[in-house]
Amino acid sequence: MIVNDKNTDSLLAEIESLRQQLYESNSIIDAIKEGDVDALVVNNNGVPQLYSLETADYTYRLLIEKFKQGALSIAKNGLILYCNDYFAKLVNIPIEEIIGNYIQEYLENFSQFITLIEALKYGITTHEILFKTNGQRSTFPANISLTDLEPAVDAIGIVVTDLTEKKKHEGALIKHQEELEDKINELNRINRNLEEFIHVISHDLKEPLRKIVMHNSKMNGTYLNEIDARSMNVIKLSVLRLNSLVDDLVKYSSHTAQEEQKEINLSTIIAEVIDDHEIIITDKNAKIKTGKLPVIKASRIQMRQLFGNLISNAIKYSKIDIPPIIEIYQADNSDVEIPNQNTKFVKIQIKDNGIGMESGHLNKIFTIFQRLHARNEYSGNGIGLSICKKIMENHSGNITVESSLNEGTIFNLYFPIL
Repeated sequence: MIVNDKNTDSLLAEIESLRQQLYESNSIIDAIKEGDVDALVVNNNGVPQLYSLETADYTYRLLIEKFKQGALSIAKNGLILYCNDYFAKLVNIPIEEIIGNYIQEYLENFSQFITLIEALKYGITTHEILFKTNGQRSTFPANISLTDLEPAVDAIGIVVTDLTEKKKHEGALIKHQEELEDKINELNRINRNLEEFIHVISHDLKEPLRKIVMHNSKMNGTYLNEIDARSMNVIKLSVLRLNSLVDDLVKYSSHTAQEEQKEINLSTIIAEVIDDHEIIITDKNAKIKTGKLPVIKASRIQMRQLFGNLISNAIKYSKIDIPPIIEIYQADNSDVEIPNQNTKFVKIQIKDNGIGMESGHLNKIFTIFQRLHARNEYSGNGIGLSICKKIMENHSGNITVESSLNEGTIFNLYFPIL
């Protein structure tokens, strides 16, 4: 019995020693896992030897675990050796069930893995694929980047970027673009119909108007009393005004579409406009001064219409006892910036010494049919400046006005520098 007791004590002591060694070993392993150990010193026959740990860089291990992308390392046959928490969340499966499984199990196309490995041999490292999640009940699109870890490790590193939100935004953008294209096509269709309508209406209206004017002129005034003669004159003037209105409407509608734009010299255009308006310029004893003017890319027809309207407008609203003086020139600053626009502009100014406008009227003058004066004071249908505004819009530019009552008006034209 005494001998047996001694053997039992010896075995217990040995067990305790082994337990202590196991505890120390587990402590070392835990320290290695936590990144607290970079190297080990081991006594080999009384000689201490230093062993560094290749995987002991805690910062990098922490980075892999914390960054918001999936990370895996796999063997060449697809066996998953490691994955981080984020990848486990992406596929909605616990890490312990992923490690030791094959990555092919998580791809929507099972055979796609072979293609990925083959492509890696030729330096193709990025792919867009579908991953299955949570027992194949759903999928998510992802971009994956593969890196061959040889010769350091016989494995392949994979980074997985979830594209779900990006695809949603792309889908919404495509849908919005399609809706916008549909609206543009519908708007173009409406504009074409409107142009056709305007031309049809103008023809149908002008034909009876011409007949009224013709028959009115044939009536012999000797057979009409004074009241009847006045009435016939009112009818004639009204018909002529209606005919003018129809012509202006056709002009306005004709500027809804873009025309081919070429490089043109504004000095040449204005010289042509002055020649076109020679009669009213001479009648009013008007003086038109032109300064430095640029070459711009624009529609020649629309530029003649634009400057023709502005010059005739300045002459029309001139002072009774003072001959109109109109100055047309490029502003000193050759490249102007307009708020909320990145494009630079060249600025042309048309300045006159006419009757001007009150500041409260400046925001109304570009509105179609908007008149600031009674019809018996100044002629016109209130369409000319609306046409000017539309022409500038057709050229991706802008038109503004500065004016003071009895002090004249300045129109500013902004043409983009192309």
